[in-house]
Amino acid sequence: MSSYWRNILLRNIGHSPLLLKQNFIRPKKYNYYWLLLVFAISLVGCSTKPAGLPGGRQFYNTEIWKQSNSRIKKYVQVYNNNRHIKICLDRATSRGYLHYIHRVFYQYNLPPELAHLPLLESCFDTRADSGSARGMWQFTKTTAEDYGLHVGWLSDDRLNWRKATDSAARYLKKLGKMFDNNWELALAGYNGGPGYMAQEIKSQGTRNFWKLKLRKETHEYVPKFLAMLSVARKRYPELYFQGSPRAWATSS
Repeated sequence: MSSYWRNILLRNIGHSPLLLKQNFIRPKKYNYYWLLLVFAISLVGCSTKPAGLPGGRQFYNTEIWKQSNSRIKKYVQVYNNNRHIKICLDRATSRGYLHYIHRVFYQYNLPPELAHLPLLESCFDTRADSGSARGMWQFTKTTAEDYGLHVGWLSDDRLNWRKATDSAARYLKKLGKMFDNNWELALAGYNGGPGYMAQEIKSQGTRNFWKLKLRKETHEYVPKFLAMLSVARKRYPELYFQGSPRAWATSS
């Protein structure tokens, strides 16, 4: 063997243990890190908890939105025999109202069905005026001001549908908490006032909306809304699900 190759061989042999030590031997503390990482991955992989949407959001069909009884069926028949729902949904779709409302209500973790409450309140008319209430969400002056809307001679935020939508979301969120997410009672509170509903619940000794004896408008408010949802969902699904969260649309 020539002196050239002999020197290369000896140089590599002399350094090979050092190279092995540097490249392949790891301090013990790194072994503990790898063991912990593998353990954590195994826990995640073996979890029996179903995977949900980001932030833990789950969309599922609750009984309230699809229930049926004689009071609801009465209004289903009415709305099936006219074009009111179609007109309202066409207006909401053409002007992009539902896309915006769904985004706001999603942020407040409200049931997506509530985005359609303007079907009953105003037919998605941003300038609706019943005398005592105005706008898409039909706020009275007092409630509007309680939820940050300015009401004056020169300007009225109730007619600003974007501002009013945010206020409506906060109001519905509060009603939901007040009535323990019993949305029949919360919706009745939106119409008749939370104080009125709390008083009737206490005096009549029941939290079952269908057993409460209420003044006519509030008595009919919830069955009307549930009937509207039923007709909209079954007859006009392409309009009903406009702008809605994908997971909710596919689960309905």
